[in-house]
Amino acid sequence: MKRTSIVALALSCAAAHADVYRCPQTYPGKDASAIPLTGAYMMFGERPSSGPPFPSGWDTPDDRAAEEGTDQHYELPENEEGWLICEYGSRKRIKGRSHDGHEWGQYMQGHGEQPWFVKLAPRDRSCTVHIREIKTSDPSKSTWTVNAVCKRPEP
Repeated sequence: MKRTSIVALALSCAAAHADVYRCPQTYPGKDASAIPLTGAYMMFGERPSSGPPFPSGWDTPDDRAAEEGTDQHYELPENEEGWLICEYGSRKRIKGRSHDGHEWGQYMQGHGEQPWFVKLAPRDRSCTVHIREIKTSDPSKSTWTVNAVCKRPEP
């Protein structure tokens, strides 16, 4: 009985494993520093060594309005590199809906001036990107945060 409990606990911990990826608050590249984070999305596939730096695979996410932003759920294919692509410098803010004193579903429209690529661990396939706006007293000075929580498939 004791051995069975330990094995069941170990399997449930392995199945519940999730990796969290975060986008830097400002563009980390030397070619365009201090551009603010404004959003993110995911793609899959190998990044080309020449030409546009974007991977070839695109997955339309399951978008959901969330308090102070959005959640985007992705199911990435097996045997492909997965990428969180952080966006910096988008300029047009799309308003969400107000509910109980909070805004739901707001986001920054368009692709930003600069992308930053974060490579996912090879087995991370089911990911939810949480994009949140942190408001300040000056609405034009709000900042955004992005966290992607990725789960590995159960064995």
